[in-house]
Amino acid sequence: MTEPNWTDQLSAWSSLAMAVFSAVVAVFAYVAWRTAKAALIASREASEAAKASAEAARAANDQARLDSREQTRPYVWVEVVPGLAGVSTYDLRIANTGKSAARRLTLRYDEWPEPVDDVAGRLRELFDTPRTLPPGSSIRSMWRLEGAFTNGTTEAGMGTSGTIEVSYVSDDPSQLAPYRDQYEVMIDKAGLWPVGDQGPNAGDLTGDARKFYLLGQALVSRVAELKR
Repeated sequence: MTEPNWTDQLSAWSSLAMAVFSAVVAVFAYVAWRTAKAALIASREASEAAKASAEAARAANDQARLDSREQTRPYVWVEVVPGLAGVSTYDLRIANTGKSAARRLTLRYDEWPEPVDDVAGRLRELFDTPRTLPPGSSIRSMWRLEGAFTNGTTEAGMGTSGTIEVSYVSDDPSQLAPYRDQYEVMIDKAGLWPVGDQGPNAGDLTGDARKFYLLGQALVSRVAELKR
């Protein structure tokens, strides 16, 4: 076997050097790829986090805007209560307990009497006429009368049951659809409604003393009705 000459040795060392260099380059390339991949993943995660943060901020802004709208909008409700005219009478109360005016307020009732008498006719005009109800204000109108009337009837006005629907808009330009709510009339199913105490009877009082006492009874009764 012959001894390798210097050209063969040079070629072998060159091949070894190239192999080592290639290995080093491969290692650096692998490290660079891992670094680039990690940077890409971090960038993607940061982008997704920023997107999630933006969505959360948008949702928070939408909720804040909704809360502001709900806190400042008008709230109109209606109820039928014992009337200020005395026992066996009933009034309709329309109140706005919201923080802003209710505009173009109208009402609907699903059980209008036939024929429509004076009390019902005035209520229909009230229901059909658009109006503005300021915040904290209310409207009270006679709803129903019961008793023995001179024309032979025993009741006047509206019924003891049914549904009243209110419709109105606010000053918020973003609220395009009107607000609508329904409230039930349940006079016959409302239990026994209390009546304000008028105090003891006048007894044997006569003349001006009796008139003054009866006047006091009437005033006490009316004040009690205002609290209901």
